[in-house]
Amino acid sequence: MKRFAHPLTRPWLAYLVAGLLATAVYFVLPWNTLGQGFVYDGIGVSAAVAVVAGTLLHRPALRVPWYLFAGGLLAFAVGDTIFNLYDKIWHRQPPVPSAADVFYLAGYPFLAAGLALLIRRFEARRRVAGLIDAAIFSVAFALAQWVFLIDDLVRGSGSAAAKGVALSYPAMDVVLLAALATFFLSPAWRTVAYRYLAASIVLLLIADEVYGTAPESYADTTWLDTGWLLSYVLWGVAALHPSMRSLSEPRSTARQPRLHAVRVLFLGAALLTAPTVLLIQRTRGERIDAVPIAIAAALLSALVLERLARLVRGLDRLRREEREARAEAEFARRLLAEQNERLREADRLKDEFVALISHDLRTPLTSIMGYLELTMDDETLGEESRSYLDVVQRNSDRLLRLVNDLLFVARLEAGELDLRRTEVDLGAVVRQSVEEARPRAAAKGIELGCEAQSVPELRADRGRMFQLLDNLISNAIKFTPEGGRVDVRLLQRGPNVRIEVVDTGIGISPEEQGRLFERFFRATTATERHIPGTGLGLYIACAIAEAHGGGIDVESEPGRGTTFCVELPPIRAAQSSEPELVR
Repeated sequence: MKRFAHPLTRPWLAYLVAGLLATAVYFVLPWNTLGQGFVYDGIGVSAAVAVVAGTLLHRPALRVPWYLFAGGLLAFAVGDTIFNLYDKIWHRQPPVPSAADVFYLAGYPFLAAGLALLIRRFEARRRVAGLIDAAIFSVAFALAQWVFLIDDLVRGSGSAAAKGVALSYPAMDVVLLAALATFFLSPAWRTVAYRYLAASIVLLLIADEVYGTAPESYADTTWLDTGWLLSYVLWGVAALHPSMRSLSEPRSTARQPRLHAVRVLFLGAALLTAPTVLLIQRTRGERIDAVPIAIAAALLSALVLERLARLVRGLDRLRREEREARAEAEFARRLLAEQNERLREADRLKDEFVALISHDLRTPLTSIMGYLELTMDDETLGEESRSYLDVVQRNSDRLLRLVNDLLFVARLEAGELDLRRTEVDLGAVVRQSVEEARPRAAAKGIELGCEAQSVPELRADRGRMFQLLDNLISNAIKFTPEGGRVDVRLLQRGPNVRIEVVDTGIGISPEEQGRLFERFFRATTATERHIPGTGLGLYIACAIAEAHGGGIDVESEPGRGTTFCVELPPIRAAQSSEPELVR
């Protein structure tokens, strides 16, 4: 049932179905009867009403063109009604000119003015190019109109008024066609509403042209009425379709209208009009209309030359803009390369500065800590003085760790990490690291657990393994609140050895977990809580794990805790205990 409800929920589709049914009913009724006249007039009036309804329903940015369309269609419908009154009610031929002619001819300017207002929404440069193309096509069409229709009317018999009315219809068709051609040579044809609108105008023009060739043959009901009726219906459909709003929106683009295949076909046909008309007249033995053909050929040549000149100027402009863009891109590339080189140099100098300062700090700091240790061994030292020296020792230890970390990072950046691989009992290293960290955990009221399974010995740098574990355990204690818990586990995972450091701390957001192992990176949770640190501990731990052929991973949930997992492969090659340079 839902599929059959679509026409009712889409006004344009409902009107299209109703219009096609009404057109079918028109031809089912007895021909040349009053009933046919009522259906014909009703379709024309309904088209005007549909255009107004679509304008009120969709509220386009520019409504005046659509109201002009409605006025033009209504004028046609009134003309049809007057014509049917003469034919079906009064049973006599209308005078020339008649009131019907007045309304018919008044409808064309309304339609052309509506199209002109829509054309004005295009960018000026595109609009001018489209007008030139439309002028070429319109001149060609006007030439055909003059030679095959208008010239015979001018030279024929009849009153001046009758000739004026007869000449007005093909002239109005030329005006309407010029507006349609300009609109067709614009990007508006991509919308559904425009396609219905263009189809409506094309049907109207075809019906008018066929009627103009032999008005007496089509005075009564004929199949030619299909063109006018469907023109009414499709105009209403175009106004009711939602895409009609886009026809009223300003259109601006830096590109000129492209000479695509359809445009080339129309322009080619227009250019061939003059020789084709001349050939037809010659073949049929008719009098050659030399003056109109010469005037049209001259106009077409001038318009084509202007169009080609605009294309050449546009091409030159595009080439100039391309050269300027290439020059700007090359300048930007060189500037970026220079900036990158300066950044690399600054980074190198920074690493050298950090290494130099760290080395220069380490020597006096080691001396200070040595004398501090000797001083604290003095049994005559008072308790107050000893407490002061304890503070100095803690801060000296902290400063020494920072200096060592900076030196370690400097060696990493220089690709000079030394590893002294020996047979290492990783279980003993884990247990010792946990025991050394217990005082720090106890000071914060944190429970520190250790579960070390029996695993095969590894060939690793024992000192670096202590450094890795100390960084991970210290990190866990630092970010776990009082009353929390930290567990260190050592287990076998397939052929690899796995170390897990699990805490119930503040956790890390998923967005920041990918950056945890970057140099100097500190999570938002750490900076917001003013937790001290340098952002080097995890970076160093990751570097040590990777230098031993392993890796480190993290799983965390804010407010629930964090788990760091280190996987180390069983390295058994290389029996030498000499330092190994890892790059």
